[in-house]
Amino acid sequence: MGSALLDGVVQAGLFKPDTIVLLEPNRSSREALQTKLAISICRDLTELARECRLIILAVKPQVLPELLRELRPGINSEHLLISIAAGVSLAALENQIPQGRFVRVMPNTPARIRRGVAAFTIGNNITNADIEQVEAIFGCVGEVLQVTEGLMDSVTALSGSGPAYVYYFIEALIDAGVLLGLGRDQAKTLAVETVIGAAEMLKQTGEHPARLRNEVTSPGGTTAAALFELEKAGFAGTLMTAIQAAACRSAELNKVR
Repeated sequence: MGSALLDGVVQAGLFKPDTIVLLEPNRSSREALQTKLAISICRDLTELARECRLIILAVKPQVLPELLRELRPGINSEHLLISIAAGVSLAALENQIPQGRFVRVMPNTPARIRRGVAAFTIGNNITNADIEQVEAIFGCVGEVLQVTEGLMDSVTALSGSGPAYVYYFIEALIDAGVLLGLGRDQAKTLAVETVIGAAEMLKQTGEHPARLRNEVTSPGGTTAAALFELEKAGFAGTLMTAIQAAACRSAELNKVR
């Protein structure tokens, strides 16, 4: 995700490469990003805090506590820290660095192709200018919206984990096509383009999904027969229950931290 953000802001022209400083412990990743984007590399967190007033914390949640402890001495009230570590609350972040100003963001993996969606929530002493900057950064890789922190577990469950549900659904569509005699490549093309087209139509028309679904569903037709089987199997309820389970798990992980 960090690489996707770096590439997005540079390609969009939001930040010039010579204004960006990267701290990346993995040598191959560091060298690849430096070569591709011509950005600067720093040696440690002390240097990072000294050189940057905007810091994006694009690390795994389990790495974050130690990173914040090392970063804390160099942070003051002028620093804006953006965390994309899943399940780490603003309270946990601010407890580690009380003088820091934090924004918590939940992006998702389609940010890699500039089609992501990110929700963010703000901590103490965040200004309108800070919010605009967050929206500009994540706007380079997709859609952005602000929510209250109480909704972040819901965001994690719906959009953070959401690509996995979509891939699972598309996989089932492909397997169904193969079952019915289509070649796997043919089934993949039909399934993927159908999902993309339907989602784009929903976005562009602004119609309720039920209305668009009804347009496809002729009385006594093939779609009606398929939807009847999905209804009997509890498709909608099962999906809602699954996403609810993801939200509950997100909340559990947040409490552990």
